[in-house]
Amino acid sequence: KKKTVSKSLIYQVGLAGFAFGNIMLMSLPEYFGLDADSLNFFSSWFGWINLGLATPVAIYSGQDYFKSAFYSLRKRRLNIDVPIALGVLVLYLRSTYEVISQNGPGFFDSLCGLLFFLLLGRIFQEKVYHQLSFERDYRSYFPISISKWVNGQELNIPLKDIKKGDKIYDIRNIQTMIAAFQADEG
Repeated sequence: KKKTVSKSLIYQVGLAGFAFGNIMLMSLPEYFGLDADSLNFFSSWFGWINLGLATPVAIYSGQDYFKSAFYSLRKRRLNIDVPIALGVLVLYLRSTYEVISQNGPGFFDSLCGLLFFLLLGRIFQEKVYHQLSFERDYRSYFPISISKWVNGQELNIPLKDIKKGDKIYDIRNIQTMIAAFQADEG
């Protein structure tokens, strides 16, 4: 059975991508620098909207990183997910503080973008792992096709089409016989 990417990972990427795109749109007034009055009015509204969009991303899309970091720290070991989870947590808390205290817009676009691209990389990683499967069955060790004699002619047929009583030959045995014959003549 062919393995596929888990649906929860696809949902996490979808949520992070949706929020990332919308937060980038909500941050356009700050990127382009509106006049001071418009910026102050829109900045607080867009900050709260961005907080609402980024909260599910930090919780749901970042949950695998938080779980992995927690289990890693519990075993007193560090893995790559510890700094990622720490970065996501710090970005979220700092941005939330900035929005609540109205000191700035926060970094919710960076938070959602980070998680979106990390999860997108995880999807590609899973696809590559599934393609490089080393689980083999007995058919993996057989040739794809064989040479069969039919009416004095050699035909290459798929291995699955062999029937009991068919006359087949192995080219390695013939090459060995030819080498032995040439050695006897020489």
